[in-house]
Amino acid sequence: MCHPYTDLKKCVTIATSRAVSLLGLEADPDKIMNLLQEPPRPDFGDIALPLPRLSRQLVEKCGEVARLIESLESECVERVQCVSSYLNVWVKSSYIVKKLVEALSKFGSTYGITRRERPLRVVVEFVSANPVHPLHIGSGRNAVLGDFIARAHELSGDHVERRYYVNDLGLQVAYLVYGYTKIGRPKHPPEMKDDHFLGLLYAATSIISDIVKLKKKAASLVENEALEARKEIDSLMSDLLRIRRKAPELVDKLMEFTESSEDLEQEVRSIAQALERGEPSIADAHREVVDRVISGIRETLTKLGISFDKWDYESELVRSGLVSEVVRRAQSSDFFIYYKNAPALDLGRLARDPEVRRALAIPENLEVPPLILARSDGTTLYTTRDIAYAIKKFAESGADMVYNVIAIEQTLPQAQLRLALYALGYVREAKSLVHYAYEIVNVKGLSMSGRRARYVTVDEVLDLLVAKTRELAESRGVSLSEELLLKIARSALKYVMLSVSPKKTLVFDPEQAVEVKSGTATYLQYTLARANGILSKYGKELDYTKVSKEGLVGKRKELALLIARFPEVFRKVVVELTPEDLVSYLNRLAEVFNSWYDTDPVIAEPDEELRNLKLVLVYGTKVVVENSFKLLGIDVVERI
Repeated sequence: MCHPYTDLKKCVTIATSRAVSLLGLEADPDKIMNLLQEPPRPDFGDIALPLPRLSRQLVEKCGEVARLIESLESECVERVQCVSSYLNVWVKSSYIVKKLVEALSKFGSTYGITRRERPLRVVVEFVSANPVHPLHIGSGRNAVLGDFIARAHELSGDHVERRYYVNDLGLQVAYLVYGYTKIGRPKHPPEMKDDHFLGLLYAATSIISDIVKLKKKAASLVENEALEARKEIDSLMSDLLRIRRKAPELVDKLMEFTESSEDLEQEVRSIAQALERGEPSIADAHREVVDRVISGIRETLTKLGISFDKWDYESELVRSGLVSEVVRRAQSSDFFIYYKNAPALDLGRLARDPEVRRALAIPENLEVPPLILARSDGTTLYTTRDIAYAIKKFAESGADMVYNVIAIEQTLPQAQLRLALYALGYVREAKSLVHYAYEIVNVKGLSMSGRRARYVTVDEVLDLLVAKTRELAESRGVSLSEELLLKIARSALKYVMLSVSPKKTLVFDPEQAVEVKSGTATYLQYTLARANGILSKYGKELDYTKVSKEGLVGKRKELALLIARFPEVFRKVVVELTPEDLVSYLNRLAEVFNSWYDTDPVIAEPDEELRNLKLVLVYGTKVVVENSFKLLGIDVVERI
């Protein structure tokens, strides 16, 4: 792969090293290369070297170094200026043109994409939302990030397997099964998606259970504590009434059946135990309601343009015997203990080994308590089952690397998972399991809770974005197809999710997402549509043999340097999995392209060589944006 910007840095490094040696001083070429950076403003040059970080001796001789570099008549250096101990370098137009023409003529539509010499086998497990409600906006961030990771490895030439883990055991699912069976397996109303309807059923069942429990508790509390309990009951009743407004018959039936329950919470726990044992009496209703929710989730993911290769069910994992085997293996481990009268692994002892901690990427200040494997009633815990699932993922795929895309709040369970694998002898798997963590998504004015049906769903967000896009298009006298509206809407959602570092909390504001302005997916799609429109109007193959060597001035040069940087930016994003860096780069590219094109016509340019140079810049922009869209999962649209 050609890396024009890397070649430029090498060229400047050689010139700088020669100048330094002529002064009788020394400077490590590798260090020079690594320190070269893009100046904050074009009037500070095209590339800069901070001398204080290279050598204090050179700071005093900054002016001499600049004059010597200019005197060497480098292939790439036009002029050099010393400003505040920075060497600011202006690059020759002919050099940038040469490197861009070489790269684009050779690699064309694959420019910037580097494939691995030895492809890896990679598993990305993502979304894996509990099948008790529709995908909310937080799960949407998970979906978009997981898809990005998979795309990054696919574009590197790796074999990627996308997996969704259906967590169909535990108390949450038991609450849904309880409500579902109590009111006769209800059908969803025609105006509501099935997963949305069943999400209300789950929340109503959970809320009623909490109300019953609090009422019993309040009767035995002292006055102040009883007052707090009644406030919480009022809050729960408010949520239940909100759900009733959406599904009155569902809530009324549920209230009727639960009033006769002597111990609702214990009934739910009994269902959870029966589900893990796989009792036939409950199995049919369990799988039916879970599959109904999953069907709705699949529909949402399809609208997002995200698919999976395998759907793994937690219940099937338990019934396969693999979870029991994990517990048996743990019992013969040197790290096995009883903790709080329950079987456990003493992972804190293992985590105190600095080499193990480093190898498994355990956060430095994270305290690791013992991992309890099973409850007193014999049911296993989520992390125990996750150990078995990790073993299954590696064994079935032969993976070199497995990603678990899970919220940052799961840092401790994920660390315990890696340590448990290591303790049980799965050392390679433990070292190759990656927790790709992300922060929560906040929606203005809403405190989210799946248990109380307080969430913004991905479906709702997509519907809102489609409506806003249609409204914007119609205000400009444009009619767009439903397919195109969805592409613009989902791209807007993905852009927002990828534009902020996964390590930062994301505040989602749908009102801003589809505006045709800088800093949106729509603006990037508009930029690509303009580039494609220019090339389509030109209608011929680019002639790389007749391109102006000296035509890079002003915005043209700024755009050319940005295009030249693309392979470096792309590779860094793929390796470090930092989508926000690519989004930031694209935003700048789009701004420079549009401000240049608005004032410097391409096809109308009378000078043939200059016109060809401009067409190279348009084509380079097109390829860069298209290949970035492949990585980010943003749709290419013909018009916007």
